[in-house]
Amino acid sequence: MIQSFAPDEVTPEQAMQIGEELCDRYLKGDYQYVIAVHTDKEHTHCHVIFNNTNLYNGLSFTTEHNQGRKSERAWAELRQISDEICAEHGISVIEPIGKGVSHYENEMQKEGKSWKDKLRNMLREIISYSRSFEEFLKNCTDSGIEYVYTPQNKVKLKFRLSGEGQQRFTRADTLGNEFEPSAITETIDTAQKKAAAKEAMEKFLAARRARRQAEIALLNQSAAKPAEPTPTPTAPPKPTIAEPTAPKPTESKAPEKKEDVWESIRGMRDSDKMIADLEAGGITSLDDLKSFFWNVQHPDDHTTELADLKKKYTAIDKLLAMMKQRSQHSDTYNEYQNRSAFTQKHFRKKNAAAIDAYEEADKYITEHIKAYFIKGKPPKRSELQDMSTELKSKYNALVPEHNAFIRRQSAASQYTRQVRNYLQNKEQQERNRQYREKKLTQSRKKDTLE
Repeated sequence: MIQSFAPDEVTPEQAMQIGEELCDRYLKGDYQYVIAVHTDKEHTHCHVIFNNTNLYNGLSFTTEHNQGRKSERAWAELRQISDEICAEHGISVIEPIGKGVSHYENEMQKEGKSWKDKLRNMLREIISYSRSFEEFLKNCTDSGIEYVYTPQNKVKLKFRLSGEGQQRFTRADTLGNEFEPSAITETIDTAQKKAAAKEAMEKFLAARRARRQAEIALLNQSAAKPAEPTPTPTAPPKPTIAEPTAPKPTESKAPEKKEDVWESIRGMRDSDKMIADLEAGGITSLDDLKSFFWNVQHPDDHTTELADLKKKYTAIDKLLAMMKQRSQHSDTYNEYQNRSAFTQKHFRKKNAAAIDAYEEADKYITEHIKAYFIKGKPPKRSELQDMSTELKSKYNALVPEHNAFIRRQSAASQYTRQVRNYLQNKEQQERNRQYREKKLTQSRKKDTLE
């Protein structure tokens, strides 16, 4: 068997240690093994050969671990253990690759002619604006995609793209797992929940802003009131002499020790300067810095969301512009349509720009208006304008938070790799210590048995 690692992730010594841990956990000391670490490729990897015969009972590995039809049982267990060890050492894990495509389909993809890619893109777009699986199927029909949905069968859903020369229906699972009925339903449900949560949050923030504005207005109103007249001074009352009392002893409490949020990296060189730079850039703790360690979507990163909002309101604005263009030239086009065939040619030649502009706008509207239907009816221009305004409002509300994230990301990028390597080295040293203790314990037990 072979265990591979991504380039520059581990040293040969670390690879050997990880390989020994894998064999110890997987073979449990019952089988002899040999490990060879190779660095002749871009990626460091281990070759492992182990004896098929159990040292203690004489049974073969196949008999003990791969009996009957479970031919993949041992392989699945090996992969799981390998992934666990890699995760413990902070090494990336290879994800399973999905189904491949035929040679012909691959060539079409390279040439940009793949009807499957076109079908996938259309289905993704339809999923994005559908509010239920039933509505998704209806929208498929409206968009020129035929489907066969048989939930009782093994193959539950098939599609065919009209007008693309596709003779047979294509199963959803050949397009990708995301197009299976259960996956489509889950995607739509998740989107609906996110939309509902976002709407609730927006209402909460709006209510909070309204309360804040009301408080500010009340404070301003109080400040604007005229001052109360100063009362006329009167003779002070005659003081009474009180019996002296012993002063109460004051209780002194020790100040609470404040948690050091940078304690784990205080031992680094120039740590004080580095921490000062990070805090100046908006990074308030080591945990905050760790959120920038890996190339994953940060919760404060709204790049995708902003791009999606901009794409949506830009598409609506284009549709509104085309509706306005069609309206501007509708009189000329109607006159052209009402003319006789004898005079139409001369009239079109004279008014070509207006008629072409009308037909261009009408074609665009026909192709794109379906995505915005409300209860099966085309929307009014005022409704589209409201949609665009709402999307732009959401976009503008996210921009300040996203800009703050960019500032924090810029500050973190200066030290991310340096801090990550420092912490990984500390963890590796601790693992090495535990590994040596474990080996020493095993050696003592073996000497005792012998």
